[in-house]
Amino acid sequence: MAEQSDNLTELLARLARGEMDEAVKAIQARNRDLLWHQLPERIVLLRHGQSEGNVDHLLYTSKGDSRLELTKRGIRQAREAGKRLKELSPKHGKVIICTSPFERTTQTLLALYAGGFNQENVECVHVDPQIREQEFGNFQDPGLTSKVRAEEQRVGRFYYRRPNAESSADVFDRVTQFWDKLFEDNGKGLLTDPSVKYDMCLMVTHGLTIRLMLMCLFKWSVETFASVWNLGNCEHITLKKNAAEHKYEICIEESYPQRLPWATREAWIVFNTKNAPEEMLERLGALQEARDALCDEGVREEALRIDKALDSLENKILRVRSEPYTVIDYLAIPQPRTTQKEEVLSRLVPGHGHGHKSPEEMHRLVSAPDEDDIEFIDWWGDNLSYQGKMLRLNRVSTIHSTRSMRSTSPSRNPSQCQAGGGESSAEADDPNDL
Repeated sequence: MAEQSDNLTELLARLARGEMDEAVKAIQARNRDLLWHQLPERIVLLRHGQSEGNVDHLLYTSKGDSRLELTKRGIRQAREAGKRLKELSPKHGKVIICTSPFERTTQTLLALYAGGFNQENVECVHVDPQIREQEFGNFQDPGLTSKVRAEEQRVGRFYYRRPNAESSADVFDRVTQFWDKLFEDNGKGLLTDPSVKYDMCLMVTHGLTIRLMLMCLFKWSVETFASVWNLGNCEHITLKKNAAEHKYEICIEESYPQRLPWATREAWIVFNTKNAPEEMLERLGALQEARDALCDEGVREEALRIDKALDSLENKILRVRSEPYTVIDYLAIPQPRTTQKEEVLSRLVPGHGHGHKSPEEMHRLVSAPDEDDIEFIDWWGDNLSYQGKMLRLNRVSTIHSTRSMRSTSPSRNPSQCQAGGGESSAEADDPNDL
């Protein structure tokens, strides 16, 4: 016993001294390999079939969202999906199904079986409220629609929370916890339990929930999430293992339809050859001179008011010098997406408001402007101040005054007045994807 105790003491001492670090790393790497091998080859994310609420929005005023059922068309869609998914499911392997508890997802699952999805291979059906639809309140008053849309635009789709409801950020938190529940690395996750190995995981859930699950899995930015459209009813995305990199990737060939999730992002192209009216530039020069004089006198409150007027005018000039475009197939652009100018130009459709058009129609409308005439791309529009845009673009002084103004007054960095500092550059706050 004493000898064993001495051996253990020596082993612990060697560990403490770092003499066995390589062995510890090898054990950790092997554990990751074993956990990865345990995970299913495919994870399929399926949106439910057409529901009553999809065709009659007034139902939300009198019927709880969780109780909405499939329409006859929705049942047909789910049966057809069952035929498709039968081809993806393992012939003899085990399947786990994770489903939202809402009635329309339950009915979708039953119709999948009726359409031919092999129920005999289903080892487990896990019903989980964490992948339910976003909560929009117990009942939805149609009279609030215009008010909600206006508020949502000002707050941002990801963060906006209706009264007695959830924001998309709230749903993101719970689907993140759901992924953790699946992939727990202690061997107790739904997909990492060594007592059973699943070949396929099918999730029957909701459009917005799927987008947020993908956002979590692929670490999308908020802006990228906002660009992605919901899947259609009973459309699905297939995630397959990349064995070399130990990660799941979207398999286009096994998804339906066979493409990346459709994503579009609105932007404004600022052109070198488009100039603002002379009176706007003269107004800008006058405001700059007034602000410079106030800074010299140390009148900060009045200077801040002029700052706001300057910023608003700069944004108006920017809008005059730009044209609206929509970037299509946004997810197909390599990260960081907003810096891939060539890729962006190959996906530009003139104008905004194309939501009613199909992807096929949008591809036919692609028309890129002359690259040499592009000064920069304004990705933010009215959602960001002019000063904020310049920071994102790593610029300090106003582009309008340096390009077009006849004023001899030097352009100042606002920080010179507020804090007495000199000019400094700033990088974008999201290096992966603005």
